[in-house]
Amino acid sequence: MLFDINPNSEQFVIGIIYCSLAVIIAPAYVTIIYVMAKDKELRRNPQYRLMNQINCLDAGQVICHFLCGVFIIFPQVAVKLEVLVRICSSTSLFFWQALFPVIVVLAISRILIIVEYIGPERTPKVLKMVAAIGWMLTVGVWLFGFITQNSFLYGIVWMYDESKFGTSILSTIDIYLCFPSLGITYIAYLCFIVHLCVSGRDVSGSHRKVEIRIFLQGSILCSYMCVIVLISTNEDQWFAISDTTTAALDCIWIFLLYVNLFLLFAFNRTIRIKTAKTFFYGSWKISR
Repeated sequence: MLFDINPNSEQFVIGIIYCSLAVIIAPAYVTIIYVMAKDKELRRNPQYRLMNQINCLDAGQVICHFLCGVFIIFPQVAVKLEVLVRICSSTSLFFWQALFPVIVVLAISRILIIVEYIGPERTPKVLKMVAAIGWMLTVGVWLFGFITQNSFLYGIVWMYDESKFGTSILSTIDIYLCFPSLGITYIAYLCFIVHLCVSGRDVSGSHRKVEIRIFLQGSILCSYMCVIVLISTNEDQWFAISDTTTAALDCIWIFLLYVNLFLLFAFNRTIRIKTAKTFFYGSWKISR
């Protein structure tokens, strides 16, 4: 039967955990995406638009993690609807890979604003080109995976199918996209804090606090993503692989979705007030 429950109790529990973690965070993503898409002030700001792109990509990962849990709970779905599962696998990888060009453009935009090379409502053409190329690359990789069906659910984890054409190329692209993007992003945020430390600009204390919060939000998120990439590329050497350890490592990936939202609310006063204004109060003044 299609919806026969997984007889492996360990995998069944893992599927429940994946689904639960996704369901818990899903309403928060719906809320923040709605607020940032609805508010005119936030829509006018290129940095907030990029941040909402990250939110949308993370929301896509939430959906894919939930579906992964469903496929684990009901393994016959993965067998009888293999094409659907492979499409979901390729899509999950797309949502992850597409994050990297966006975070690079966001980090560089922020440092250019801090050094007053550009205004907060302007994005240089070069960065627009980088963003466009990044989207074309990741969409192209997704379409290639969609057509060749080169990833699948292996037990409890998405994996590339080595028997399919182009898998080695895609796994290489994955590595060469992740590491340079994270490196550039981290260097940008290091330049960010170095500039804050050595700058002789006469800025208000509140403005300086905003800049520090931006640095903390970006650098913590970048560091967490570095941990995920390092673990995923070395898990065979570092850990004794079993369903339990694999699930624990995947949960680190899922918790990225929690970390992103937590940092967004913890370090961005504007987002907190805009959200409260949208759902709870008639009018608040936005102050930093």
